[in-house]
Amino acid sequence: MTAKPFIFYLFTLLFFSACVSTEINPPATNGFFDLSDFMDQEIKVKKSQLKKLRKTISLDGVTETKELDIFDFEKETELFRAADINKVAWLDRYATDSIFYKNGPLKKLIYKSKTDDLRTKKLIIHFDTKNTVDSILIEQSGTSVLAKSVQNLLYLPASGYRIENQQDITALDPHKLVVDVAFVY
Repeated sequence: MTAKPFIFYLFTLLFFSACVSTEINPPATNGFFDLSDFMDQEIKVKKSQLKKLRKTISLDGVTETKELDIFDFEKETELFRAADINKVAWLDRYATDSIFYKNGPLKKLIYKSKTDDLRTKKLIIHFDTKNTVDSILIEQSGTSVLAKSVQNLLYLPASGYRIENQQDITALDPHKLVVDVAFVY
């Protein structure tokens, strides 16, 4: 009689110790340049370095310039972070090309969308000879039944950024917005 509980206990112990974890970890992307991570690093560095932003806004040719002593650099650069294409689901949806300097280091990474349904159509990252990001160019567009929007973003880590937005809305005049931001150290 005492052997049955012992065998049952041993069987239960062996059964539960043989269970395998069903935890699923998503695969690491690492397929494309991690724009979101790059911008996070830029935000950390620029928060301590920048004293002001000189912002020039032009809407349909009317221009205004202001110097901002108080600004949220994270919000200022959100459009760049939002353009990140480094997603597992998009690994096969962008064509990748790379260009190297004659002496070996990477000069340029180019990503072009293979389909029209992706908002970010092109992402180009230029590197200097020390493999530091020199500039980032992003081309985006989107269409709907009522509107078409084209956006070009240029980020220059040493000096500032530019956002160009062209919007064509059915039955209205097209609008062009240009935002130039210079970093003041």
